[in-house]
Amino acid sequence: MIEPRGRGPTLAKDINRRTIYNVIKQKRSTSRIELAKMLKLNKNTVNTIVDELIHAGFVQDIGQKKTTSAGRKPTIIEFQAKNKWTLGVHLSSSVIHFAVTDLYAQPLEKFSIPIEQPTPETVVFTIKSALDRITNTYSQDHCIGIGIGIPGLINKNRTHVIQSSHLDWMDVPIIQELQNEIQMDYILLDNSVKLATLGEMWYGMGHGVSNFIYCNFGNGVGCGLISDNKLIRGETNAAGELGHVIIDSHGPKCICGNYGCLETIVGLPFIFERLSKKAAVPIENITMDWVVDQIAANNDLVLSDLEQVGNAIGHSLSQIINLLNPKMIICDGPLMKAAYFLFPIIEQKINSDSVSLLANEVKLERSQLYPMAGCIGAAALMIESWEDEVNPNDLITV
Repeated sequence: MIEPRGRGPTLAKDINRRTIYNVIKQKRSTSRIELAKMLKLNKNTVNTIVDELIHAGFVQDIGQKKTTSAGRKPTIIEFQAKNKWTLGVHLSSSVIHFAVTDLYAQPLEKFSIPIEQPTPETVVFTIKSALDRITNTYSQDHCIGIGIGIPGLINKNRTHVIQSSHLDWMDVPIIQELQNEIQMDYILLDNSVKLATLGEMWYGMGHGVSNFIYCNFGNGVGCGLISDNKLIRGETNAAGELGHVIIDSHGPKCICGNYGCLETIVGLPFIFERLSKKAAVPIENITMDWVVDQIAANNDLVLSDLEQVGNAIGHSLSQIINLLNPKMIICDGPLMKAAYFLFPIIEQKINSDSVSLLANEVKLERSQLYPMAGCIGAAALMIESWEDEVNPNDLITV
């Protein structure tokens, strides 16, 4: 955290500068007069700080407001989100997704780089190469940092990956390894599903929704929880383990050691294995595109299996609805290529298994950010951290 710069006028100006920055950003455009009234600050104080922010590039004077009333027209000032940028990174076992964003976490550029093996060395090299490419276009002096999402368990200080079955990592100090190769002071690490949840809150279907659930359905099941505009992390940053809600105690064994977890029913490896056996198709030929084609062809074996998948998802979501009363559930991930078939089944199960009053209030939506929600959320995390900890004096440093 930043160190206070003393008391009296200096500290007061630091506080006012941060406050004015935040208000202008939130409102996107306003005027000096409106700021002074809203914050109950002296006009000269507001004018001085706004001029500093204009000089630093965070604010632009865009001219007088058009009004029909008599008198002096206020001059409109507008937040300049592109004054700084950040890089969001989302790792998976076969591809790394990147998003360069402005200070609203709005993507300026998005791209993905396939990798053969997700070793720490490969990941560091790929991120360094991507950053070198990006800084040919965007000045590194204006980069506030890098946020990185990893599918796995992160330590409390969010510097190490304790364990990731998707990447086959165990106790990897990835932040230190990156900083050994990249000239970047600020690199943040977090769980990729939690970051995807932030991505939806900042820039996706969850923007403006105070209470929602984000679910990712792929090789596993990930879940992020937003309550009163805050991400629920839990005591050890592990809240949201929806994939390990037990659906059938006599079902297949899960990697967690239990039997019949939701993940063993709706995880893609389990779905593909069941369909391979039922349809007598080599498992290497079964993909989500194949599944979608079979749905279109009314393959009864596939339709029956996916009905089971939809019911399991709907039952699990109903438990969350009963507990947290969300306004929206956002579904993401490769399984959602079949959302048009699954959603009616999920909704019917939610309605039958949830308290009716709560079920009627929730909306089921498919993410529009796939597969970039995680890297957008990683950028959002970096922005949140930078704005919380930046020295207010740095807001006026060009």
